[in-house]
Amino acid sequence: MKHHLMVGTWTPPGAIFTFEFDDESLSLNMIKRTEINQDEPISWMTFDHAKKNIYGAAMKKWSSFSVKSPTEIVHEASHPMTHEPEASSPSTNTRAIFVLAAHQPPYAVYGNPFYNHAGHGNVFSVTPSGALSTNIQNYPYSPKTGIHGMVFDPTETYLYSADLRANKIWTHRKGEDGQLSLVGCVDAPDPGDHPRWVALNGAYLYVLMEAGNRLAVYVIDEQTKCPVFTQITYPLIPPGIPNAKTMYRSDVCTLSHSKKYLYATSRANAHNITGYIAAFALGPAGNIERQICLNPTPTSGGHSNAVSPCDWSDEWVALTDDQEGWLEIYRWKDEFLGRVAHCDVKEPGFGMNAIWYD
Repeated sequence: MKHHLMVGTWTPPGAIFTFEFDDESLSLNMIKRTEINQDEPISWMTFDHAKKNIYGAAMKKWSSFSVKSPTEIVHEASHPMTHEPEASSPSTNTRAIFVLAAHQPPYAVYGNPFYNHAGHGNVFSVTPSGALSTNIQNYPYSPKTGIHGMVFDPTETYLYSADLRANKIWTHRKGEDGQLSLVGCVDAPDPGDHPRWVALNGAYLYVLMEAGNRLAVYVIDEQTKCPVFTQITYPLIPPGIPNAKTMYRSDVCTLSHSKKYLYATSRANAHNITGYIAAFALGPAGNIERQICLNPTPTSGGHSNAVSPCDWSDEWVALTDDQEGWLEIYRWKDEFLGRVAHCDVKEPGFGMNAIWYD
């Protein structure tokens, strides 16, 4: 069977790349380069609940595209960051970094700016067809904030945000109109952790620490709905490496389709050193039972090393790199991770996260 994936870029010129992966012949080919606004490269993209729209974190803009087929992707809207005048200024380093689409009505879209002037999240309503419509809320974090990853609980009542710059984890409650209200925030266990990414399974929140290069396990308090650190952590780079915080920075964590496994990646800060990908076995309640592996990735990972499991089975996992520019597919079988396909794309800034279309 043939499957399709889309990938964006870190730097201009903007483009969305469509790939076709054949799970029988194990071929992987780039079949379409969709040109988009040149100054709106998408460093993080996600589908809406129906996979009829792509939303992008696009430098100084939030963008949306209708997806009529894997090779027919049409730009529909771009909106600036309006929470602070400086955020959209070309003279500042503020950029849109992460976007999360609600899967329940009213299907709002949540965006996180990063670097300076990133103390608010941006919430957008969508049109009946799913295009970004109106900036309905700019909800506050803190002046020092730099959110890089968020996750909803299964009911989409509570939102958890990893604040890399302020070293915190935030909890917000979502109202019926899609807008957010603050519940609370907690500091990361170590001042040098810098939470970057979050994944949630049952009552367990997994927080990836970029500078700490570790995965911290939290449980969600039943009363407050805020995360509580369990004192349990797992390494995302081999233990004992000197100057680990300057040599490596961890990237993303995400669940497999069955939620029986959790993946997490780290990146090296030098191109002559590899990053790593870790896999964890999860229990029925969502707890980590054991760390299965900590495998080197082919390169440092550059800005990327983003792992993307497919969403219909545990068998196929995508990995992207922007040091050399490629997309790879791995097969997860008997708790071994084997590379089965590779496709080079020698384009500026390729490739950011991969999203599975079908």
